[in-house]
Amino acid sequence: MDVGTLDRLMNLVGELVLARNQLVNAAANIGDSALAATVQRVNLITGELQEGVMKTRMQPIQSVWSRYPRVVRDLAASCGKLVRLDVEGAGTELDRSIIEAIADPLTHLVRNAIDHGIEAPSTRLAAGKPDTGRLQLRAYHEGGRVNIELADDGAGIDPAAVTAKAVERGLITAARASQLSPQEIYNLIFLPGFSTAKAVSNLSGRGVGMDVVRTNVERIGGSVEIESTIGRGTTVRIRIPLTLAIIPALIVGTREERFAIPQVNLLELLLIEAEAVGKTVERIHGVPVMRLRGRLLALVDLAGVLGLDDPGEEPRDWHVVVVQADGVQFGLVVQDIFDTEEIVVKPIGRGLRGLEVYPGATIMGDGKVALILDVNGLANKAGVRAAERQIAARSATAAPKKADAPRSSYLLLRTGAEAPMALPLSSVDRLEEFDSGIVERVGGSDCIQYRGEILELVYLADLFGGSREPSDVLRVVVHTSGEKSLGFVVEEIADVVEPEVGFVRQGGRRGVCGSMVIQGKVTEILDAETVHAMANGAF
Repeated sequence: MDVGTLDRLMNLVGELVLARNQLVNAAANIGDSALAATVQRVNLITGELQEGVMKTRMQPIQSVWSRYPRVVRDLAASCGKLVRLDVEGAGTELDRSIIEAIADPLTHLVRNAIDHGIEAPSTRLAAGKPDTGRLQLRAYHEGGRVNIELADDGAGIDPAAVTAKAVERGLITAARASQLSPQEIYNLIFLPGFSTAKAVSNLSGRGVGMDVVRTNVERIGGSVEIESTIGRGTTVRIRIPLTLAIIPALIVGTREERFAIPQVNLLELLLIEAEAVGKTVERIHGVPVMRLRGRLLALVDLAGVLGLDDPGEEPRDWHVVVVQADGVQFGLVVQDIFDTEEIVVKPIGRGLRGLEVYPGATIMGDGKVALILDVNGLANKAGVRAAERQIAARSATAAPKKADAPRSSYLLLRTGAEAPMALPLSSVDRLEEFDSGIVERVGGSDCIQYRGEILELVYLADLFGGSREPSDVLRVVVHTSGEKSLGFVVEEIADVVEPEVGFVRQGGRRGVCGSMVIQGKVTEILDAETVHAMANGAF
């Protein structure tokens, strides 16, 4: 199939996804159970069609890597070095448009590794290394993204040399250089005009390149980070999305405007009630922060950073979206959190392309346009990295704490029983909400059509003696044991917590592995595997 036909199919599927979103939105407003069941089937078919078309656009990264053996051989010969190239994960697939976008950045990184990283044979022998340097390219899937690693076993990056060169070129002050962490020092390499080359050559020394690498990678929603050890080598890691056409995103609202945040940047969602804002939110050098599981988290008001602020607004609850940008976590404060949905990424007009916080736009289910937010751009615009340094300085001067004991995260639930319950977060696959109208009764059990399969539902209230309240919305915790998934139906998904107090009682009734104090209440901890077995016995 030719490329033009693939692009047209992708555009048509994108329009179908938009129409599907509008249909889902309309069905939710009408509230007809028969229509909801039909829309659910259309939703599943659209998802399968989308997945099929996406697969036709996927290409193995080998199509880019096949050019590098010759590039490495030629560059090594011109530098008087011996270099062996190893590749791993060449069959890892990416969208064709992303493969085209990363080809040039990867080529530049390969050139840098040979020119700056790997030493001459005589130098390597003197350091007790083999005379032939090793350059490794590795690609693998992780968490819905693709990681590409370029590692060499060369001299590594000297942080002192990097900071000295940055000060010499006027990129930072000497006072600022003395306060940088190792990761921040490595990030200086991406500044425009930075180069450690002692002389200009046909390979390096012009002060251009690495800043372009980061810009090109971030343009496609990716990130770049560097790890290095002096004398042992350097690893450059690129994280990029699988595709740019259709992505899952969280829809948020502020000042009557809606925005989409790509799901790959999301960590968790928090709610600070209006009356608790004054107690929960502190200010460090003017930066609002909150304490989240023992660490300070910088907060950024979305309306303020986008220039939508209204100083006359009444006090309100704070909805906090915890996101991550280039290894820095911060909380984005919004007015409303709507839902997650798959969005079709549309390019924005040429006049808006200079705005670093908007990489694209999408059309919502009601036909209105929502801008997509670039978390990295928001972090830069809001000065999050400077705020992180101030927070770190505050934390360093605080009283020393006891050594942290390893703690686990738990999902706090209400099941209809008097006492709250919790599940270890490690046993949770997904959290879902379903319209009760799509539930079907099969073989004496409730089930729904879910991701192309039949998902059986287990009401925890029935298993643990609670009262099941009728509801139009089912809140479901999806748990998988072996090859079978079950949906644990609960009354409320309350919070994700890391309790300070460990188990106060081991064991208990069947399906409960113990109890602990969570948010001031003794809470039973469910054993997901045992609950799964109990449910299977009931079917």
